[in-house]
Amino acid sequence: MIAYPCKMCGTKINRPTTDSSCSNLLRHQAICLQKQNEAGSRSKLAAVGVSGTGDIDRREVPQLCAIWCAEAARPFSALADASHQNILHPTVIKNLPSEKVLSRSVHMLYTAVQDTLRKTLLKHNGAMYIGADAWQSPNGFDILGVVIYCLVELAGGKIKLEAMPLDFVQLAKSHTGVYLADTVRLVVEKFEIHNKICGIVTDNASNNSVMVSEMKKFKWARFKGDQHWIRVCNSTIPFSIRQKSFHKALLSLTPFGTVKKRSTAKSTQADGDTSSDESEGDDAEEQICRRNDVNHSTHSGDEDDTNEDVDTVPPEHVDPELTLEDIHDLSDEDEEADLYTTSMCKQSLAKFRAVARKLRKSPNSKIEFVKLCKEFECDKPHSIVQDVRTRWNSTLDQLVSIIRCQKAIMVWQKDKRHGLDRKHHIVDADIELANHLVSILAVFYEQTLQVSTPGSARLTHIIVFIDEVTELLSNAIAGGGGKYPPALRNACRIGLQLTNKYYTLTDCSPLYRIAMVLHPSFKDEYFKIAGWEEGWITEALRLTREMFNTYYKPSASATLSTNPPKVNKPKSGNIAQLGAALAARGQSANDPLDTWLASGLLLDDGSPIDALQWWIQQKRAGNTHGGLLQMALDVLSCPATSVDVERVFSFGRHYVTQKRHRLNSISVTRGMSVAFYSKNKLIEPGLLKKWKDGLKEEKEKKRKRNSTIESIEVD
Repeated sequence: MIAYPCKMCGTKINRPTTDSSCSNLLRHQAICLQKQNEAGSRSKLAAVGVSGTGDIDRREVPQLCAIWCAEAARPFSALADASHQNILHPTVIKNLPSEKVLSRSVHMLYTAVQDTLRKTLLKHNGAMYIGADAWQSPNGFDILGVVIYCLVELAGGKIKLEAMPLDFVQLAKSHTGVYLADTVRLVVEKFEIHNKICGIVTDNASNNSVMVSEMKKFKWARFKGDQHWIRVCNSTIPFSIRQKSFHKALLSLTPFGTVKKRSTAKSTQADGDTSSDESEGDDAEEQICRRNDVNHSTHSGDEDDTNEDVDTVPPEHVDPELTLEDIHDLSDEDEEADLYTTSMCKQSLAKFRAVARKLRKSPNSKIEFVKLCKEFECDKPHSIVQDVRTRWNSTLDQLVSIIRCQKAIMVWQKDKRHGLDRKHHIVDADIELANHLVSILAVFYEQTLQVSTPGSARLTHIIVFIDEVTELLSNAIAGGGGKYPPALRNACRIGLQLTNKYYTLTDCSPLYRIAMVLHPSFKDEYFKIAGWEEGWITEALRLTREMFNTYYKPSASATLSTNPPKVNKPKSGNIAQLGAALAARGQSANDPLDTWLASGLLLDDGSPIDALQWWIQQKRAGNTHGGLLQMALDVLSCPATSVDVERVFSFGRHYVTQKRHRLNSISVTRGMSVAFYSKNKLIEPGLLKKWKDGLKEEKEKKRKRNSTIESIEVD
């Protein structure tokens, strides 16, 4: 036999010496060439330097699928779609779990993550705050969402301010304060962090007030009731005086609450249209006609206005009302002399909405409008923003767009084919009103954006925001250099009085003032510059010192001396007083809080620095400031808004779609929890597999124990 090695694959082909045929060699050559060509066409991405997904453990497929369905808010049936399976890994397709297995996997992940999270939170050092709010899912379940806020130390010594949904619980009873308190307690004590909770962030609803009072009875170590209740900005801190309500004050002088209601349905519909987001043309027209019919009455008509928002909002969510007795020194309006009056303001806003609606409903009008904008070189975008009721800044956005495209509007509105009816035509007084409103609302816009950004609103910002609003409205009331008519000044006066009414709510929690004292750019100097009374400043410093001495002051280490104590001759008279004065001065010099207040202010090019980041840098540098470091980190990490809870509920509306209305309450709450656990990187690879293995081990141990007991009984 003669062995012929193949030069391509190395296989040896044996041929007898008596056989001179080459057929076997040619057959192998053809097969080898075919294999080589097929291998070249099926080459993997890794062969050309592209890394793929790699191999997937089939036992991890249920976890991967469950996380995808929860985090992407997809129904379980979406995995079975043929088009979706075309992009799935072959291992996933081969081991695709059923809908029942996916549902069970979500529930198991919920339990497994919470078990791991509880151990992590127990190891956490520092203060924790919780935010709570209730929400109704699209399929009708009342759900309480609880978010936890704390500083987390990451790898490499980095510190991150984390706001993470802790749990979601169905509310099966009436939302009384007692029931809410018990529900929050169950969530907090399940994670065993009740002694680390230093405050709760909620809105200013009356049932939340009862809830906080009930939580005080739980006697948690750091939670003392109302003084640790942070009322969120959008309900108590007038950073924009609830900007939509402020708009109504600017536009209708209705003092935020109901002064006197008119019972007719016509008045309710017309007044509600003042802030409507999708105002129809007939509604705007009806409102303008009604205002013309009442002869532009400045005061009597306004007193009869009905605030539709107050009628539709539950009583416990209604803000404190301003009545006519609360409003003082209103300026008299003159229809002939003033640039615009209150009734004219309402007409102007109705005109602006009519413009936006026309451009949105009529494509031909939109095309003609864009041409005119280009012709007059108006700034982009060439569009008018819709005023949406649920978007706080949409009124300002609409006013800005009107001013931006005013030249084109003035020409476009007169077009008989594509323009507006004559009663909707905008005049110079309307544009002037828009400019005045923009100058007032611009500050609120900036504050709203900052407060609405997750993790950006701190307690120190709120006091500054309130002072900015107070200064802005006070200057407008004074006349704004003579450019503001009485109608706008009256609206600002109402807003200022409501601001002062809300300002008192910040006195309920000492955390606001303590945060200002611990801010490197403010300390007690800000209070003095802002014109606070001396008693208020003294109280702020007293509260700061009390918290420091109670929770953060380092214990004095007694120094032991080997020498026998020296007996001093008792002193009396002036000598004794000198010694006492020296001791007091030495104690004051060594007091960390006095040292902190005596140091200079830190500014960044004349602007306040980021207080929390500055204290984090101090921690990295090892400077404890005599114990003030941990206190500052705990206080300054306290949230000022519940925007994180609101964003969670926004996701919930996407999670419970029309295709998932059959989900029960447990599936909704646990599915949303798993989604946010995954988004916060709390679900490790293989966690579900480990949890299942642990359950099997527990079951096996239990079976062995039972069998051992049975064998003992037989013996």
